[in-house]
Amino acid sequence: MGVRRAAVALALVAITGCTAVRVETPDPAAIPDGPLEAMAGEATGPVVELGSGVDAGLGWRYAIYPSGDDWCTQLEMIEFTAAGCGDILPVDGAAFGGVGRGEPRANGVTPIDGIVTAEIFTVSLIADDGRRLPARLLSLGPAGLEGQAFVAFVPPDTTITHLQALAMSGEILQTYELP
Repeated sequence: MGVRRAAVALALVAITGCTAVRVETPDPAAIPDGPLEAMAGEATGPVVELGSGVDAGLGWRYAIYPSGDDWCTQLEMIEFTAAGCGDILPVDGAAFGGVGRGEPRANGVTPIDGIVTAEIFTVSLIADDGRRLPARLLSLGPAGLEGQAFVAFVPPDTTITHLQALAMSGEILQTYELP
């Protein structure tokens, strides 16, 4: 009886020692929350959230902050954060400043973001098949800057060749070729 009881006790230890743990996969449509932290250059001022939302099944929030003499932008998603610093504001009459294109996410959607001047009414992403996709515009005012950030999410199997900055009249103010 002692051997049998030892075998049962050993079996119970083996069964209870190997419990399955459920690991939850983060929801890619969830908007990132919590405190904003500078992910690129060291922040020399506040990290300011300019906007957030859910587009193409991806939750996101967009922020900007100073780093020395430069500015940094940050596009956060649950599974990915893209951040970059530099001279990102438009100069010398250009409509576009810094522009970034991320790698396709797990669902095939590609993020594109950047900075344009305040007078831009629409930023359109132009696909190789001629389709025009709109970007969301976010004022830089909360960070004490003139201009706007833009954020767009390109559907899978769509190739964007260039961006266009348009005035309210529909006039194309600048075309930006994507590398």
